[in-house]
Amino acid sequence: MVNVLVLGGHGKIAQIISKILAQKGHQITSVIRDPSQSSMVESLQRNVAPLVSSLEESTPSSIRKEMENINWVVWSAGAGGKGGPQRTKAVDEIAAKKYIDAAVETPSVDTFLMVSASVARRVSASWWDESGVETYKGGWDTIGAYCEAKTAADEYLYEVGRKWGIRDICLRPGRLSDDPATGLVSLGRCKATGEVARGDVADVAVRLLESDVVGGLWIDMIGGDKKVEEEVSRVVRDKVTAKE
Repeated sequence: MVNVLVLGGHGKIAQIISKILAQKGHQITSVIRDPSQSSMVESLQRNVAPLVSSLEESTPSSIRKEMENINWVVWSAGAGGKGGPQRTKAVDEIAAKKYIDAAVETPSVDTFLMVSASVARRVSASWWDESGVETYKGGWDTIGAYCEAKTAADEYLYEVGRKWGIRDICLRPGRLSDDPATGLVSLGRCKATGEVARGDVADVAVRLLESDVVGGLWIDMIGGDKKVEEEVSRVVRDKVTAKE
């Protein structure tokens, strides 16, 4: 059994990750902001426990307490566009960095998985076609504050991972959908256009956590035609990264 701290526990991807991990026998602490969400979190599985905490107002000491006896940290939180650019930076970048710092300072924590986005990069990927580049530019034009905050957090996780040796995993899906999970994806250096089901993102996240994947990999993700288990095995085996 592994003790897992899931940040942004009320989010759709976080709920599915928590449920899958709990079904596998792990103990989940799901961090939520609104006490009214507690009953929903508790209904996911008996070994999923809600913890009410504001990521924006968290302090190093309060985060260290949340990290006690935790082995894996999953960041699936975000401002969701609420509160404008200032709150986006406060949650998606500043709070994320605080939790990354706390994770590397907590002896029991060995893994930090960041659920990010494929547009969170300083320049378009070298392997994208024209459509992918336009998708990337459109993201920065419309949700630039989000892209900047996520990019900064991803870069920070990578830097900290190299310095402290924590297993850092950055999962970077494209446009998300609420369609049923397909079990078919494309991982690693994949295209930027198209959609991916949130259920497939959660499935990949859990498989990566339970694999022997090394740290420092940025794994882009979109819906595809390869089975999830095959794609995860490939990127883990070949150490495929979308970081340039």
